[in-house]
Amino acid sequence: MRVSDAERDRACAVLREHYAVGRLDDRELSTRLAAAQTAVTWGDLNELMRDLPPIPGMPLMPSAVPYAAPPPPPVAYAPPVHPPQRNRDVGKAYTVAAWVTFILGFASFGLMWIPALIFAVLGRRARERGRDDHNTGTVITIVTGAALLLTLVGVPAAFDDGDESSASDHSEYAAEQYGESDDEGIHEVVMWVAGDRPDATAGDLVMNAEGSEVVSGKGMVLPFEKELDLASLDDLLVEAEAADGAKLTCHITIDGEVVATGKPDPGSGGCTAAYSG
Repeated sequence: MRVSDAERDRACAVLREHYAVGRLDDRELSTRLAAAQTAVTWGDLNELMRDLPPIPGMPLMPSAVPYAAPPPPPVAYAPPVHPPQRNRDVGKAYTVAAWVTFILGFASFGLMWIPALIFAVLGRRARERGRDDHNTGTVITIVTGAALLLTLVGVPAAFDDGDESSASDHSEYAAEQYGESDDEGIHEVVMWVAGDRPDATAGDLVMNAEGSEVVSGKGMVLPFEKELDLASLDDLLVEAEAADGAKLTCHITIDGEVVATGKPDPGSGGCTAAYSG
């Protein structure tokens, strides 16, 4: 069998390895390399290696590649044949429950229409899937029970709220008819001090109501106003001292009516207003 150039080169590499370990001298290596490069058949190469041992990992002849059989062709299987299914109404349980709860909605002020809508949606989904839910009965029982409980609690509560609202409206109407008011006996009191010019200030300002001081201050910018809601109108007092030659005026108003006015003092320019009723 003839050899190729690659096989001649492999034989030369094996000879050089033998030379490297001392099995061949320079002359023998040159002679055998020349013979290997001109070898024609495997017999010529084997003759060059006849007195030399094989070198591990450097075979002269390449090992044969094992033959791999091609894989068998794929087997095609026919699709399974399913028995014909019975023609049944998918979602029928949800449909019946939806109609029953829809009718009950007229007697429950529309509260039972909530589960009717839920059952209608679930029935449509079951028909789209082509099969019923495994827990259809449980779902119907839970939803219907929750809706009935809501009806039993919500409807009486709505009637109770209506009764309370009617009673409250009646009480308010009676109070209006007989002039009753929660604010009866409370008066809106306004105490205020004004000056004769925009930059007027009060050197000292005091306001008393029901025997106690409610406002006290110095250098307060005018006009100054204090609103109070009082049950007693005793001992109302407004007293202000003028500053920088201003002329001040004091007022006391009860429920929108001026009951006391203090004009500027001719000497100091201050004012005082008092009321007790």
